[in-house]
Amino acid sequence: MPFLLLLLALVGFSAAKKVTFYASGQSELHGFALVVFCCVAALPFVGVRYADVPRLLRAILRGIGVVVLVQVLFDAFGPVPPAPNIIFGAANEHTLFFRWGALIAVIAGFASLWRPIFLMPLFIYYVAFRLLIGPAAGIWVSDTDFLSMLDAGVFAVFGGVIAVVATSDWTLNRFPTLRSMMADMPPDVLRQKATNLVWAVIVGAHLGNYFCSGVAKLMAGGPAPWTWLLQNPTQTAIVIGTERGDNPLAMFPSLLQFSWDTISTFGLAFNFFVLAAQLLAPLAILRVRWLLFFTLLFDIFHIGVYMTLGALFHFWIAVNLIIYTSAWRLKENEITSMMKLVCVLTVMFGHTIFYTNWLGWLDGAKLASPQFYAVTRDGRDVWVPQVYYGIYSYTIAQAATYVPEGHFNFRIGGNNLNLNDWHDATSCGPRTAEVQTTGATLKDMEHLVRDTHSFMLRHPYIKNDNLYYFYPHHMQPNPWMFREFNRLNIEDIVGYKYVVESVCLTLRDGQLVRDVKKRDEYRFDVR
Repeated sequence: MPFLLLLLALVGFSAAKKVTFYASGQSELHGFALVVFCCVAALPFVGVRYADVPRLLRAILRGIGVVVLVQVLFDAFGPVPPAPNIIFGAANEHTLFFRWGALIAVIAGFASLWRPIFLMPLFIYYVAFRLLIGPAAGIWVSDTDFLSMLDAGVFAVFGGVIAVVATSDWTLNRFPTLRSMMADMPPDVLRQKATNLVWAVIVGAHLGNYFCSGVAKLMAGGPAPWTWLLQNPTQTAIVIGTERGDNPLAMFPSLLQFSWDTISTFGLAFNFFVLAAQLLAPLAILRVRWLLFFTLLFDIFHIGVYMTLGALFHFWIAVNLIIYTSAWRLKENEITSMMKLVCVLTVMFGHTIFYTNWLGWLDGAKLASPQFYAVTRDGRDVWVPQVYYGIYSYTIAQAATYVPEGHFNFRIGGNNLNLNDWHDATSCGPRTAEVQTTGATLKDMEHLVRDTHSFMLRHPYIKNDNLYYFYPHHMQPNPWMFREFNRLNIEDIVGYKYVVESVCLTLRDGQLVRDVKKRDEYRFDVR
């Protein structure tokens, strides 16, 4: 019987995910209608309280719910361009979803602090928001940072509510057949067993991100699967992060060089430690202490990634801490053999149902690097931080914006997925591409620039006080690298330049060394 409830939760989750992606792929109106529908559909289940959900799953629901609510509040009220939200931005064709849909999601989010069913419209809104924000500007926005957590959250709501409703007195009194199916198992025990299995699946789905990323590192080597372990120059992340203005150590040349030299010198040991931890992720559930250790270890990994690449996996860090919090009081015998089996299977095969990241590639410091510059009244070109453009900074940081023909191949952050590309990248080879595959056009870049500048003109204090930094970006910038831009007022800016450079990078004496092979720039006058 617990497996039947688990299966129902999986079916409900899969259906909800398909509907969400379908609606978001149709239009913002469909996305708005879906959020409203979720609110209405939640009403019959308002009687389900957090106290009704057993402890393990309750911690997951509350934890992910709070994280998503905070993120939605930033998006709904934050000074971030260019789509309208509840406070900022001009009313336009995007207002229905991004303003009124956001308002509904915020109300549902606060209601979810008391009733878990209202997590559903909150979660569905945020998924739709991320799916729709890209097409709103014609610029793809990655789902690497958020979708795994949201999948876990939506599945947790289905699992918790189904288990509580199916074992409630109200249901059992009206459906005696259901009670007979339970045999001698008390309803409270069934609820506990079912939600524990749901928790095990969620833990497995999250750990699957690390396991599959380890597998991806092996796959990147093709016929030589140990290439990443034995030869990958992992220190490349340092120059990539510095190139785009994200590396937090960039203002301290001695520390930057020390990190480069350390990873270069001990690269094999470092790679072995990372790969081993990822491939051993399925074993984490076998002991409570192992699970606690792995969740903290992976968060330490994320801090290391931030200190080199500047990428802040704040959602992943949060989920690790939520899992740790849910499990730290567990006794060994409370994780049953069935929970362990379900978790291990989900780690290895959960990618067939849940969104799972395969973050494995061969690093190369050869890329087509996009940058924006502000043209000032006194004729200076001032480097613009990517976060100036709101959530689209994620795409800019990945170098997934417009790349003209004849430049180096588009690679997300210099990532290479096969040996041929990697050998070309590590040698700063001559290979270029006549047609790039980013999906963004020069016209999209112009619209992004003009829409963002218009947004700043309507709210000049956002630029003048540099409030766009106060947003939880996945690619978190280093504000001290943009001190010249930070001192500008919006009135000082008369134009912008979009610059794409085919460049090979290295580090010498704590300074970024750029070998530019080709450069194209495009000016947009905003006077």
